[in-house]
Amino acid sequence: MCFRLRLEQCQLSVSAWRSMRRAPASAENLAAMGPSCAAAAKAGSHLVVFPEYSHAFTPGLGAEWAGTGESLEGVFVSGLTSLSKDNGGIVIIAGMLVADSSGGLPANTQVAVGESGVLARAEKIHLYDAFGASESAWIRPGSADAPELFPCQDLHMGMMACYDLRFPEVSRRLVDAGADVIVTPAQWVPGDTKAHHFETLLAARAIETQTFVVASDHPEPWGIGLSQVVDPRGLVVAKAGTGEELVHAELDSELLAGVRKENPMAAARRFGVTPL
Repeated sequence: MCFRLRLEQCQLSVSAWRSMRRAPASAENLAAMGPSCAAAAKAGSHLVVFPEYSHAFTPGLGAEWAGTGESLEGVFVSGLTSLSKDNGGIVIIAGMLVADSSGGLPANTQVAVGESGVLARAEKIHLYDAFGASESAWIRPGSADAPELFPCQDLHMGMMACYDLRFPEVSRRLVDAGADVIVTPAQWVPGDTKAHHFETLLAARAIETQTFVVASDHPEPWGIGLSQVVDPRGLVVAKAGTGEELVHAELDSELLAGVRKENPMAAARRFGVTPL
C-alpha cells in the first residue's frame, strides 16, 4: 500500500517572532500553514510535515522567543486540530515550544495532530549547543522515556528533531518501538559542510534503521532547505530545493517489507539502546 505525504518547506513568520509586542507568532504561522494543508489534502495526502519551530522562532534564539511557549491545549495545537478537521482529517506534524507548567524552560516539541487533537509528541533530546549556538540556554532537554508512535494508514510513525539526527541511538529507539517512518522536522542552521551533513545523516539513518526518513527544514536564509524523503535503501524519493516549496512523496509499505526481508538486520543485532 502506498502512503502519501507532503513536505512543506515554507518561510513562516519571523518578524512577529522578534517582538512579543506584536501578534502571537502561532496565529500568523497557522494562517500561513492553512493553504499548504489544503493543497496537501486536495492532492490526496494523508500527512503534511512542517519544520521544527513552526510555532515560533528567532534567529539566534533569545528570551523573548523562548517565552512564546504554549500548552498542548493552546492556540497552536487547537489551530492545527482545526486545520486537520477542515482538510479531511489529514495528519499535521509541526514543531513548537511547549511551556513548562512549573515555570521552567520550555521543551522543543514535535507534535502530530489529527482532527481529534494530539496523536503523539516527541521532545528534542539533544539540544543544539554546537557551531556557536546555545539552545540549552533557552530550552530544557527532552525526556528519553519510551517514544510515542502513531499509526497513519498501514505505517507506524515516530518523530525526532533536527540535531537528534546526529545521534543514531535516537532513531534506533524509535525503530525498537516499532517505527516504520521517522519524521524529522528541522531548523538546520546554514554553514560550511552543513548541507552535506544533513543529507548524509538522513541517508545513514534510513539505511541503518531500514525505515523511511522524512525531513522538513526551513528554507534559506534561516535554514538550508533540502527537505526530503529517503527510502529504507537510502535513496531519495523526493527532494526540495533551498527555497519555499511543497514536495509530494509516496511511501510504499511493500518496499519497506521487502528491504527488511532481504537484509534481516533486526535479527542480526547484538546491541540495544539504553539512555544515560
